[in-house]
Amino acid sequence: MKKILKTFRLLFLLLLTAQGCKKDDYNPDRYFSKKEQTSIIRECVYYSAKVPPGATHETKFNQEFNTYYDLATQEYDMRACYQDKDSAYFFLMTRKARSIWPAREAIGGKFSVDHKTKLLDYEETFRTWKMTEDTLNTRSFELFELMIKGKDLTHFQTKYKGDRYIEFPDDNYSFDKATKRWRSKNER
Repeated sequence: MKKILKTFRLLFLLLLTAQGCKKDDYNPDRYFSKKEQTSIIRECVYYSAKVPPGATHETKFNQEFNTYYDLATQEYDMRACYQDKDSAYFFLMTRKARSIWPAREAIGGKFSVDHKTKLLDYEETFRTWKMTEDTLNTRSFELFELMIKGKDLTHFQTKYKGDRYIEFPDDNYSFDKATKRWRSKNER
């Protein structure tokens, strides 16, 4: 019995160590400095944040909207990053959610940058519903790991899981890589 308990403890410790290493593999600090992360997020908010009041998708890059995007950037953080074999990066960012209770929402996808960490390409794979911090951490990392493994996330969508995981994509909205935004089927 003692031998079985000792073996069980050893396996448990190995499992904990392996999980710790895996989370470290996704630490954005392995790939980018904090300054670079902020710079990348700042460029991503052009696509992930709502269009500023008075702007259109065609004018949203105008300098007059910089203050809006600078403020939006402050509400984001990069929670996970993983470089794939094609030198692109899978990302998991979160942002403060518009809510009467403290909540965040996560955005998972893929981007590529040049040698100066300027954004070259951007694509979102999912956006979660707003959640408490603890719930978001668990569920968004689950989605992130499945995303980098190339797994199908369809069964995490609203029609299957309600408002517990993925808000977008759904039956009406999908990410249009050409325009780098979520579009309804009616817009296509």
